[in-house]
Amino acid sequence: MITIFTLTYNEEIFIKFMIDHYRSRFPECNIVVYDNKSTDKTVEIAEANNCEVRAYDSGGTLDDGLHMNMKNSIWKTANTNWVLVCDLDELLDINEQDLINEEKLGTTKINSEGWDMLNMEDNFDIGSIKFGVRSTMYDKLMLFNKQHIFETNYGAGCHDCHPIGIIKDSFKAYRMFHYKYINENFVVQRYKITASRLSEANKKNNWGHQTLMPEEDMRDYISKLKTMSVKIL
Repeated sequence: MITIFTLTYNEEIFIKFMIDHYRSRFPECNIVVYDNKSTDKTVEIAEANNCEVRAYDSGGTLDDGLHMNMKNSIWKTANTNWVLVCDLDELLDINEQDLINEEKLGTTKINSEGWDMLNMEDNFDIGSIKFGVRSTMYDKLMLFNKQHIFETNYGAGCHDCHPIGIIKDSFKAYRMFHYKYINENFVVQRYKITASRLSEANKKNNWGHQTLMPEEDMRDYISKLKTMSVKIL
């Protein structure tokens, strides 16, 4: 068994897909959802799918400093040795047997290979998304054994970290599908909402600056990514 920790805010479109992804690979996993006072059906869907929901309040803002501190600590409450810390749209392609095999090799830290997933069609059929673009910034620490790794020391954005403990990397890197671009109009609108929620700490430290990109530039960027994408699923 593993315990999966994720942070949410208004994720009703994607949360069931995320739950199904991990439950299909780890049928007995415990999924703990830290919800930032969502105003949609995120909590309702999570609870209906036997997730444990814990509320937290950021004062109506997106605070990456708070998220960093949470991701450095929330996993310590797990009753399992293996823990997975992720954003809701980050789906690591590893299963129970893979993890058993890694543990037999003495692995304490699973390496990931990041891919930004792109919907090539103008729809919300998440399951049909097969194309992606390699993204090294998502080669991040997500899944590790807390019996051997005692601190993660994530930085802002939780892409970089400096774990402390007995560290043995996995035999291979497992693909991590980052479902960021599930629909162009949705992404543009989501960026606008996120930009309006940036905390003062975010603004001061230039965290989340990509959400301030003009709409035309964002659409051009997504179009460019589509020309670079390859079929990986």
